[in-house]
Amino acid sequence: MKLVLLAVITSSSVAIAVVPAHAQSTDQIVVDVPFDFVVGKSTMKAGVYDVKDEVQSGILTFTSRDGQQRRFASTIPGESTNDNHQPEVVFVRYGNESFLSKVFLSGDNECLILRRSSRENDLIHKKASGEELSLLIQPAH
Repeated sequence: MKLVLLAVITSSSVAIAVVPAHAQSTDQIVVDVPFDFVVGKSTMKAGVYDVKDEVQSGILTFTSRDGQQRRFASTIPGESTNDNHQPEVVFVRYGNESFLSKVFLSGDNECLILRRSSRENDLIHKKASGEELSLLIQPAH
């Protein structure tokens, strides 16, 4: 019971700390991520990023607004529930590491799913944290 309560409190605290994203077009969004996160094999620092689908090829680019970081990520198309029908990015946290999981560039349920990295798979197999927490960054209104 204490573990469930702790997970709910942690989830609520993280959801409040997440800063919204906003859409520029259906192929690009801007997100302000308040924590370090992993894209593929690269750790990205907390900050503001342009997220763009390059020529709708399934290759996403993540470019920090200060120009210091730029990474590419291969995705596969998928469908997932996007209840608020807004562009958003979804992270999964294992212990103290957050991994980008899904990107909705438009308000429909079509999403781009990032493949799990070997590090993420190791954490899943070892069950390092014992629990999984999904983090959602929603668009600004």
